[in-house]
Amino acid sequence: MSQLDQRWYIRTPIQQGEIFSSWLIRSALDVGCSPMVLVEALWGKWRALTIDLDKGVDAEKFDTLLSHSVESKQNIQQSMLSSFISQIYQNYDPKQNIPWVLSLGIRNRSNTSGRQVCVECLKSREDPPYLRLIWRMGWHCSCVQHQVSLIDHCPECGATIQPFKTDLEHGCLAICTVCGFDLRYFEGSKNINLNALNFQNKAEQVLNQKVGFYNQSRVTSQEWFEIARAWLSEIRFLVNTPNKNIIQLFESFGINLHLPYPITPLAFEYLNTQERIVLLSILDQIMEIPCDLLVQRSKEYGISHANFWDKRKKLPVQLQQMKDLMIKPTRRYPIFRAETTVAKPKSKASVQRQWLNLLRRSNRGVGHID
Repeated sequence: MSQLDQRWYIRTPIQQGEIFSSWLIRSALDVGCSPMVLVEALWGKWRALTIDLDKGVDAEKFDTLLSHSVESKQNIQQSMLSSFISQIYQNYDPKQNIPWVLSLGIRNRSNTSGRQVCVECLKSREDPPYLRLIWRMGWHCSCVQHQVSLIDHCPECGATIQPFKTDLEHGCLAICTVCGFDLRYFEGSKNINLNALNFQNKAEQVLNQKVGFYNQSRVTSQEWFEIARAWLSEIRFLVNTPNKNIIQLFESFGINLHLPYPITPLAFEYLNTQERIVLLSILDQIMEIPCDLLVQRSKEYGISHANFWDKRKKLPVQLQQMKDLMIKPTRRYPIFRAETTVAKPKSKASVQRQWLNLLRRSNRGVGHID
């Protein structure tokens, strides 16, 4: 028997919009082995399931995969995040966290975040349960087709969704690897935040068309996502500001900066689905405000540019120009030496944020504090 005849092949087809790691896991289950066994057969001792495999593999490992697959090179490449990340962020490093791409927080085969699913999509009778590429994007929090919110924790045990731990005993990607609950039995929430959904639709339109609009001007997709990410970072500070003038400024646009619960003090890409929905809802409304109108209102409420973004932060041109047009801050020096004061206790919101971070590290999967 020739060497060619002894070669084995992955015959599982890649589904529409499927992400790379999902296809590998399903391929292993289809041939009757653990994903770890398939990975070892492909790449030897390389621990592929302990990294974010969806960002892609090097050329040598990719060629090895192609030699054992009936899928085309183009289809496999399109299932990886690297197929369109350049449209969002230029000169990205696959080894680093990428803006807008949900971070998995991987340790061994466990992940503390980054995986979310639509339970209605998993119920499809035409296709086997599989994970979508678009579900890894930070702005994607709802399923447009089924009009339900995505979930990132098992509704039965509260554990994060961890597909890298899927094995033969689970049978498919719709089973919680911690408690064995079938996610297809869960009814997704139809209480969708319309502002967050609106931003999601805009972001995906910009991604597909490679151009967007901000402040009534045409910008590239990279510029649009950079502007949105800069505003998103600023919103994290605005929602905690004690400055009543800033709160009133945004209230004049119908934007409520008061959050129903504190947000975990982590980068946006590590937040759970519900936390991201709250921030994206505010972001969608702010992105609609013309820059000249925001400058005008800032002057009316006596707010200087010192209240927007740290001066050391490099901003997109549009936002820097807007900031430069705002009132310059005036320095006020105290007449008398400030007295030494005893440190005050931390606020309730600050303690709650620290508690959320601790719960996340312990992988308890708690979404918010009442």
